[in-house]
Amino acid sequence: MKIRKILIAAGLACSVLGMGNLATANEWKEIRIGVEATYPPFEYRNAQGDMEGFDVDVANAICGKLNAKCVWVEQSFDGLIPALQARKFDVIHSSMTATEARAKVINFTDPLYAIPTQLIAKKGSGTLPTAESLKGKRLGVLQGTTQETYAKKAWGKGGVQIVSYQDQSQTYADLRAGRLDAALLEKPNAIAGFLVTPEGRDFEFVGEVLSGDPILTNEIAMGLRKSDVKLKDAINKAINELVTEGTIAEIAGKYFQPGEIGLMQAK
Repeated sequence: MKIRKILIAAGLACSVLGMGNLATANEWKEIRIGVEATYPPFEYRNAQGDMEGFDVDVANAICGKLNAKCVWVEQSFDGLIPALQARKFDVIHSSMTATEARAKVINFTDPLYAIPTQLIAKKGSGTLPTAESLKGKRLGVLQGTTQETYAKKAWGKGGVQIVSYQDQSQTYADLRAGRLDAALLEKPNAIAGFLVTPEGRDFEFVGEVLSGDPILTNEIAMGLRKSDVKLKDAINKAINELVTEGTIAEIAGKYFQPGEIGLMQAK
C-alpha cells in the first residue's frame, strides 16, 4: 500500500512538473512587435498589405520556436522606445542598433546582425561623407537613428543642415525633388528602398562605408522592457537555435547579396 501511495505521489508530481513545463512553453500566446514598416528590405508592407522583410521572417521564426503568434504594431522609429515603455507592444524589432544610450532605458537581446552605414547622393555630384564636402548642404536622416546621431555629432556644427524624417520614404522623396543634397542610410535599406528603384536610378553611394566611430557599430538586436527578463531569455534561446540551425542565414539569402550584412554567430 505504501509503495502504491509513493508511486501515485510520484505520478502526480511528474504531472505537475509536466504542466509547469507546458505552461512555460506556451507562456506567450502572442508577441506584439513594434516596427517602422516603411523600411525595406527589413520590414515593409507588400502590395497586398501584408508585412514582409528580413526582420519579419526572423521574428516569425522566433515566434514559431516559442509557440507564439507575432502581432505587428506599426510605429514611427523615433517613437518605438516610448511606445514599448507605454506597453503598446512587447518587443522592438525594427533594425534598431543596440547602443549604450538605448541600453540605459531598455534591454536588448543578443545581436542578430550588423549593417554598414553609407552616404548616397546624385550621380556625378562629387559629394563625399566629410564636413568639408557637406558644408552648406542639406543632409537627410531617419529620425531617432544612429545615422542621425552620427551626422549631428560629426557634421552638425560644420555648416551642414541635418534634416530628420519620421518616415524613410520621405527622405527618398526629398532626394528626388532636390530638397536634399544627400542622405545617410543603412546600406541595405538604401539599396532595396531606393537605389534599385526607377526613382533612384540617378543616385549612388558616395565615399566609403563609414566606420571608426562607436556610434556606427550598427549591431542590430531586439529591444524589450527591463522587466521582461523571461521573454528576453526565451528569445535569446530561440535566436541561438535558429543561428545554429542555419535558419537565419537561409532567411538572409532571400533579401541580401553576400557581404551586405554581417550575421552574428551562436553563443
